[in-house]
Amino acid sequence: MFQKLDWLEKVEWISLQEYEKGEHTHIFDKESLRKELHLITPTGKVLKGYYAIRYLFLLFPASCLIGLIGYIPLSPIIGKPIYKWVAKNRHRWTKGKCKDGSCSL
Repeated sequence: MFQKLDWLEKVEWISLQEYEKGEHTHIFDKESLRKELHLITPTGKVLKGYYAIRYLFLLFPASCLIGLIGYIPLSPIIGKPIYKWVAKNRHRWTKGKCKDGSCSL
């Protein structure tokens, strides 16, 4: 979904399957990668889950207002549980839409 919002091609997208095949400067355990989104900023900082999503929303013109809301103080109190619920249930919504197995656990 986020890749479709990346009109300005600001992000280098690497699927979990691609990551597992290659060698990278950041090493993440497979279980963690399968639970939540991981993002490496241009400065090398690693963001995970809710914090990665709000960073991405801020990057894209179509979602930057949502991204700004994510940076309001105390917004993680609501945003983190919502992110965890969506991440846990994402396979229900993508069932049958991923032909290459990228949606499977």
